[in-house]
Amino acid sequence: MPSQLKNYQMIVTGGTGELGMSVVSEYIKNGAIVVTNYRNPEKWNMLKDSIRESEQLIGIKTDLTQEKEVEHFFQEYQKKFKRLDVLVHTIGGFWMGGEIAETPLVKWNLMQTVNLTSAFLCTRRAFQIMKAQCSGKIYTICAQVIETFPAGMGAYTVSKAGVMALTRTLANEGKAYNIQVNTLLPGIIDTAENRQAMPNADFSQWVTPKEIAQLLIQLSRPESKALSHSLLKVTGKL
Repeated sequence: MPSQLKNYQMIVTGGTGELGMSVVSEYIKNGAIVVTNYRNPEKWNMLKDSIRESEQLIGIKTDLTQEKEVEHFFQEYQKKFKRLDVLVHTIGGFWMGGEIAETPLVKWNLMQTVNLTSAFLCTRRAFQIMKAQCSGKIYTICAQVIETFPAGMGAYTVSKAGVMALTRTLANEGKAYNIQVNTLLPGIIDTAENRQAMPNADFSQWVTPKEIAQLLIQLSRPESKALSHSLLKVTGKL
């Protein structure tokens, strides 16, 4: 088994989602110890069953959009581990919606909560740990749409633009503490949900969860210390 990240202690949020599962799997294959959250026990069991080195995986049942539960999650993490080498925040949600003029407040708030608030709560807490140890890497997942701001999906796009702004602010704040912070801008990710939503698309053009996960592995290696404040486009062949 590759060991370029052997004994890394890290958190992957949203580890039971399609992207999260690939990220968790790749980090564990490369020797890392991964802690993730889950809300659905059935999905957690699916994740465990898919991981050969399951002793390197720890799950904590938590809703990481809620401040008190985020605090509980990180307290439980710190009971087990002395440091935090990497945080990968994959939690997010998508709502196509419509024009801003037709967007219900409940849907607007949902996108901000799932995408931006969860990122704020988790990166804030991870940054506190990394600041104390003067090291660490944080990766968030943004979206290619923040470059074009297309009409008809404003609630989602604005929430992801907020994730970008949060990430770049953290990157500036992390300079004094040897903390690197970057965000990935995927195009359409090849997931079952996206295939169902766009059945006539050419799936071969999309970026796969595994490709994103493998990029994160390379960025997380100990010798990768120079990259921070970056928007990394991961668009497949689109």
